[in-house]
Amino acid sequence: MLTGKWTPMNAAVLKFNQLVQETAVHSGENDDDHMSRVHTLYDATVGGEFKHRSAWLFLKGKHKWTNPDSTLQRRSRLMGTDEEPEHFGDDELPRPPGLQRLAKSQRSGSNSTASSGSNPAAYQEFMAEQYELDRKAKMTVLERESEDRRRLIQSQRIAEDMRVLQIDTRGMDPVDAAIINAQKAKIRAAYPPPPN
Repeated sequence: MLTGKWTPMNAAVLKFNQLVQETAVHSGENDDDHMSRVHTLYDATVGGEFKHRSAWLFLKGKHKWTNPDSTLQRRSRLMGTDEEPEHFGDDELPRPPGLQRLAKSQRSGSNSTASSGSNPAAYQEFMAEQYELDRKAKMTVLERESEDRRRLIQSQRIAEDMRVLQIDTRGMDPVDAAIINAQKAKIRAAYPPPPN
């Protein structure tokens, strides 16, 4: 089941990363503009929207994505052999001491945790990064909604102030007229006239 989800996502992330590396940043272009251009290029090339931005953000600094030649060499070595391909990429970096690669017979056991490619520390790191990305996205949405509410309240206050300024106090009870005129003076003080 995991392979069925990973395989198309892996292909999409590889293609997107290739476009990012091949697309030069134009003079005066910021990162957002560059990424927008890459997304547009991806849409035109692949014929669909890139939906794996968080996966790409996680994977873009990993060895496989910074050294695509190692993957191509691995694929050429596997051609015509019965060796099981690794779905999570080739790791040409040396293994840390004490973490030896398991033999194929050990990996193929039904209860083996190594066969699933699970690494609790890497998974926790991935989940922490995913949580942080989700948190930042939610904070951005909340900040945008808060700014929208502030603008709405401000525009409603301005509309109410303009309505008060248009009230005609002639013929009104002198006490009520004094209250409204005081309110008008306060509103006029809050909106200084533009410089000439």
